[in-house]
Amino acid sequence: MDSLIAAMEGLVEDIYGHVHRVSGVSISIGEILGLSPADLDRLATVGVLHDVGKLHVDTRLLSKPASLDAPEVEHMQRHTLFGFAMTADLFEREVSEAILFHHERFDGSGYPHGRAGDEIPLLARIVAVADAYDAITSERAYQPALPSAFALQEIRTYSGTQFDPMIVEAFLDSVSDGSFETTQRLVLDLAAS
Repeated sequence: MDSLIAAMEGLVEDIYGHVHRVSGVSISIGEILGLSPADLDRLATVGVLHDVGKLHVDTRLLSKPASLDAPEVEHMQRHTLFGFAMTADLFEREVSEAILFHHERFDGSGYPHGRAGDEIPLLARIVAVADAYDAITSERAYQPALPSAFALQEIRTYSGTQFDPMIVEAFLDSVSDGSFETTQRLVLDLAAS
């Protein structure tokens, strides 16, 4: 796993921070949901490797400061398929499938296969919320970092369409009880050591 993370570091600015923050937020949600220690370990792995398929995406797209056109979006969306192919023989099925499905939407309008609701693996539904939160609150080539309050409102707004309402509720609980920030700090500290 370390070699995959090291390979990703050269892709985009702050990919290391992004994947570890997503992992930390995901673990906070998983703890609120009462996941087993084995599932929390799987969730941590998915959080760190959810974007590993971007190693096979044109790097110009990863740092493009403007919106992607339709062919570029289609190429970018393949990162989930690439990530699945890269991890399927290395990790448990739950891990590689969560990497594959982390951009599915609760209403079935996501990618790569248009799965909906419980057809989307639980770990993927958790990482989807964590990934969205970090994407909104982090500096990106195409947008400045936006305030946490804005990200929380966006996640609330898309509960039931983009996101599983149960996961959104657990995420908001983790934010309100402080476990979100504590877990995120611990994950980043462990990653740095």
